[in-house]
Amino acid sequence: MRRPLTTGLLPLVLLAPPALFGWLGCHAIAGIEDRTYVPPEEEPEPSPVSEACASYCADVMENCTGENQVYSTLDTCHGVCAALPAGDPLEPVDNTLACRARQAELAGLTGEPAVHCPAAGPGGAPHCGTNCESYCALQAAACSPELPTQEECVAKCAGLRDVEGFDAIENHEGDTLQCRLVHVSSATVDPDEHCEHASLMPVEPCIEPEGTEPSCEDFCRVVMTSCEGDQAVYDSVDQCLAVCGALPPGGTEDRSENTVGCRQYHAYSALLAPDTHCGHAGPGGDGHCGLDGDSTTTGNCASYCTLLEAACKEAFDAIFEDRGACELDCGDVSGAGHDSGYAVASAEGPTVACRLLYVSRAFEDPTLCAVALGDAPCQ
Repeated sequence: MRRPLTTGLLPLVLLAPPALFGWLGCHAIAGIEDRTYVPPEEEPEPSPVSEACASYCADVMENCTGENQVYSTLDTCHGVCAALPAGDPLEPVDNTLACRARQAELAGLTGEPAVHCPAAGPGGAPHCGTNCESYCALQAAACSPELPTQEECVAKCAGLRDVEGFDAIENHEGDTLQCRLVHVSSATVDPDEHCEHASLMPVEPCIEPEGTEPSCEDFCRVVMTSCEGDQAVYDSVDQCLAVCGALPPGGTEDRSENTVGCRQYHAYSALLAPDTHCGHAGPGGDGHCGLDGDSTTTGNCASYCTLLEAACKEAFDAIFEDRGACELDCGDVSGAGHDSGYAVASAEGPTVACRLLYVSRAFEDPTLCAVALGDAPCQ
């Protein structure tokens, strides 16, 4: 369902009974931004709008409407336009104003706004560069960049969910690249309010509703993007999907539970701080997704035994009475506690990390179950 644009509260206030004023006093709790009144005479002069931007924005606001609307306001269009490279009107390609202007024009000429309006908008995909290129360029122009270079930002942006298409109203909320494009566009006009919303990390309103079950596809896309090389915690996407499918899903709001939701939170955090968070997004959770309990229970061992029972059921049943017995046995192995620093590259020797690596591999190759139980090279 499409959500109408926010309207002013003044008429409501003037007609409201006194009891309503208590609600209005708590509006920030409900997620409505605090705004400071500035007298009209103190408002800063708006930046001049170039002829090219005026023409482009007139076309895109006229030709891309309804479910094809790509800017919430004309000012937002002007703000985004000012941050775009001009490009060549004779060769309207790539992440440029010229390319978007041509697509906005075609949306009117062809009568096919669904085909041309997404490329005419802030993201530019699929004809005017990529959504990640545009997102990162606009974030650098309007906000403080979260990563040192455009190239790094584009690489990490690949971990975000791209739902394709673009609708400035429908995409205002949700954990998607499109939501971030909506808010980074608004940040070109009001950075104080919208830059935070446009972060690579999911920040309200670019989050999923509380209780949403994370998908393994989303989790694995993020973690395989954020944790690479020596910091990789899964050998492959297929391995990640197998491990994910064996763990409790939880919710996207999880922060310490032994769930996929918690690991997804740390996978997102690893986009900006991989050294700190990659190990927490791995198969064991490293004591951050699944907290250590008493001396016989650790998050890593709880995860290991859950995965062992799923991947190596026959061997598990032959050795252990239940998961509790497995966890008790695991607790005596080196690296059972939190902050073991799990990574594929360093998981070796007689450690829980080595067993976690091989039980993860056993989902695709059951012959590795013996190694996951402590045979060489985990010996």
